[in-house]
Amino acid sequence: MKKLLIVLALFLLAEQAWAINMSGFRDAPITRLSGGELKAFRAFVMTTLDQTPDGVTVVWQAPKTRFVSKITPQRTFIDGKRKCREATVESEAHDRYQRGVYSLCQSANGEWQFKTPAARSGKK
Repeated sequence: MKKLLIVLALFLLAEQAWAINMSGFRDAPITRLSGGELKAFRAFVMTTLDQTPDGVTVVWQAPKTRFVSKITPQRTFIDGKRKCREATVESEAHDRYQRGVYSLCQSANGEWQFKTPAARSGKK
C-alpha cells in the first residue's frame, strides 16, 4: 500500500504517471515519508505549482522524517489548452538524494500531472 501511495504521489501524483519511467523513483527520498507526510508533501507541491512565481525556490521539511525538498518552478507555458510548469525538484532524506527537472500540466480538474509527450504522427 505504501508503495502505491508513493507511486501515486510522486511529484504530483499524476494520473498519467505510468507514461514516464518510474524506476528512477524506486529508491527516491520520497520513499522515506510516512503516509501522512506524503499527503502533506503532495499538497505542498500542488500549492507551489499553483502559486509560486518562476525562479522562486520554496522548501518543505517533513515534520517527523528527515526529509527536505526544494522546488523551483523554472517556467510556465501553455501546451494546447493546458497550463504547464517546468520545475526543478531537489529532495534529500537520510542517505538518499534526488534532483530532477519535471514538466507538469494542469488537468481539467486543476490537478497537476506529469506532462506526457504529444502523440507523434507517422509523417516526417
